[in-house]
Amino acid sequence: MRYIALAALFALAKAIPTPQDGVAPGEPAPSGEPVPLPTPLPTVALHPNGNAGKCIDVSGGNIAPGTVVQIYDCNGTAAQKFSLARGDGKVFVTGTNYCLQADGNWNGARVRIQRCDKSLRQNWYYTDDDRIAVTGQGLCLDLTDGSDQNGNGLQVWQCGDGNTNQVWTTNVLFA
Repeated sequence: MRYIALAALFALAKAIPTPQDGVAPGEPAPSGEPVPLPTPLPTVALHPNGNAGKCIDVSGGNIAPGTVVQIYDCNGTAAQKFSLARGDGKVFVTGTNYCLQADGNWNGARVRIQRCDKSLRQNWYYTDDDRIAVTGQGLCLDLTDGSDQNGNGLQVWQCGDGNTNQVWTTNVLFA
């Protein structure tokens, strides 16, 4: 009888979803708002203005609330793998429940990762002209000062035609 009870307990434990780096998708976020389950999206590397040698990178590979998002040499680590689709949505750090979030709705606001929630500053859309913009804010993900030097933190800035600091190309890593 003990064996059956123990086996049932292990089966139950395996069936309980566990969070991965924070709140599990579909579980309530710290704000109490449920985080929607993401539709499976391709995993991509994001490159500034077609420069396939540089990638958007979570600083130090530190998948934790408030970590700055920067430019760094592409190295294939988990800190450089994102999931997004054209149109409205979130930009996820692949395999986690962390999303890109602008610190504010002004020029120069830094971009960091935070646990995915209902924050409007986490709603982005990937445009047909390869910009990643904060939905409804007129702000685009921007390469600060146009510099692709390792460690240059990303910001949001007013979207502007012809601003190559705001062009982001993708390289699909996994479909």
